[in-house]
Amino acid sequence: MSKNFLLKRLHDFGARQRELGIERSNDWAGQTAAALKPDSILDVGCFDGSMLARYFKTPPQEYHGIECAPDFKAKAEQRGMKVSDFDLNGRWPYPDDKFDVVFSSQVIEHLHNTRLFVEEMFRVLKPGGTVIVTSENLCSLLNCSALLLGYTPFSLMQVCGRFYGNPLGLHSGEAIKEYLPVDHPAFAGVAGHIRVLTVRQAKEIFAQAGFVDVDAHSVSILPLPDGLSRFLETFIRQRGHYLNVKARKPAKI
Repeated sequence: MSKNFLLKRLHDFGARQRELGIERSNDWAGQTAAALKPDSILDVGCFDGSMLARYFKTPPQEYHGIECAPDFKAKAEQRGMKVSDFDLNGRWPYPDDKFDVVFSSQVIEHLHNTRLFVEEMFRVLKPGGTVIVTSENLCSLLNCSALLLGYTPFSLMQVCGRFYGNPLGLHSGEAIKEYLPVDHPAFAGVAGHIRVLTVRQAKEIFAQAGFVDVDAHSVSILPLPDGLSRFLETFIRQRGHYLNVKARKPAKI
């Protein structure tokens, strides 16, 4: 059995476990949002609207999204969403206490003003409303292992449209499709990960913004097989590669 064959098998195995992890994180977020049966929801970084939409049998009465890429924005609007386009590092053009649920999947790691992002989520939520966020976890077993080897954590390889610093990464040396010009103010965030939180960091940031009942945990302890990961996650809530956050705005503030 050749070395290249073994490397390919390991690569394919890692890619499959990664896909399973992302799928589980998405399922947790989508099912959590749908179970709340919100009348109004804001999908922050909604892409083409397909990720969240598949979890709702009937779309919320007020179904809003935020998406900067023109092609994806148009596709989300075709699904009946009211989609806005603005820099998520600044203030949001929505009134206070507007949404039952604010949802964001794999977006927060692309922003430099993390604090304002979380505070704006809090502001636009109705009292008693829920925020649901997914991201990657800087202190995952996979990221910590990379640091021990002297490599860039997997979650921080993506820098301005390229992947650097870790030859073990699935996309090492590759480039991603660029939806904005390199001199656009939002380019660095759209084309890379700027700040990846740990489980503890996420819990503290959301709590400081005013949220209560903050549940911050992780899933998919890569590169372990998914079945073993599911078992260990019960005991090790901070070493999964994908970060899941659910929190509530107090009913009276």
